[in-house]
Amino acid sequence: MSMQRVLHIVGRMDRAGAETMVMNLYREIDRSQFQFDFVYFTAEPCDYDAEIEALGGRIHRIAAGNPVARFFALLRLLRAGSWSVVHSHTLLSSGLHLAAARMAGVPRRIAHAHSTRDGTTISPTRGLYQRLMRRLLAWAPTSYVACGKAAAGYLFPGRRNVTVIPNSIDIDRFAGASGTHTRSELDVSGDCMVVLQVGRHMPVKNHAFSVQVAVALREAGVDYRMLFVGTGPEQAAIETLIQAHGLQDQVLLLGLREDIPELMAAADVMLMPSLHEGFPVVLVESQAAGLPALVSSAISPEVDLGLGLIEMVGLDVPAALWAQAGRRMAVARVPEQGVRSGALAERGFSSASGARLLEGVYGSA
Repeated sequence: MSMQRVLHIVGRMDRAGAETMVMNLYREIDRSQFQFDFVYFTAEPCDYDAEIEALGGRIHRIAAGNPVARFFALLRLLRAGSWSVVHSHTLLSSGLHLAAARMAGVPRRIAHAHSTRDGTTISPTRGLYQRLMRRLLAWAPTSYVACGKAAAGYLFPGRRNVTVIPNSIDIDRFAGASGTHTRSELDVSGDCMVVLQVGRHMPVKNHAFSVQVAVALREAGVDYRMLFVGTGPEQAAIETLIQAHGLQDQVLLLGLREDIPELMAAADVMLMPSLHEGFPVVLVESQAAGLPALVSSAISPEVDLGLGLIEMVGLDVPAALWAQAGRRMAVARVPEQGVRSGALAERGFSSASGARLLEGVYGSA
């Protein structure tokens, strides 16, 4: 079988959940059979650009500002190229992007669901757009993939032939990490409670609520540090909010980091008060690392892998009760490394098993 080039359609390739999962699969895929290329809808450089190119991938940038212009630019690109597979990760917009792929004659066209909502305000115009995209999603793809059952139900309602590929990670990298050096680097004592939130600075991640939890921890007299890892459009607003509460010494913005396993090993509890998610990669990582996580009940309960490391709380619950729950979880006993690794591997969360599933989709789409 000759090597096939697969075109992944993404908004951009930064260190975020779905993008990190794609990179985990890219590292493990049999590149003698499949090589990944990418379409971005931004002219800006992205976090994974260098690694993509080092692995042999090509990056194509479409900077058109509206869906119609993007459609025709993508159609021209696909007609000029020689991809045998197009794999779209752009939620509802995948309908439009895969329609272009079908019109260009690409034989295998895959829609991938990564979330349970598109995060936009419902309006008559938006409702019309969603209905149109769902019609296209019933017509354009040859295969359907999702990160979990909830994401599949949202993007492909009523469809049964959806392949669930769990959000794959390098299990050993997280399960075996040490946080000793990281706590020393951050000048955090052994008695200090470390709360970690990993995610782009954008409204859906709800950092403003996390700041309220930080306020509640201070009011309870807790010695703690809250670490925000990531960047994004809301960063300036988050910094302003931290300063307004006088939390500059307690809440630290660490920016982009490559040592996420070590940060998780150094932390006592993870915080994820998101307004919605699909199946967050970071919660798979945290369970591999043995890090208890306090998460919003707006997230699908299927993220709980049965290790006793996930507790769900409603966003209508006061921040003080979130802080109280976080303190309790921070001192809870966690399963041993072998138990965690075995549980995740058994459920298919290793990058290697995810890559084999994806190869099957590419071969049969």
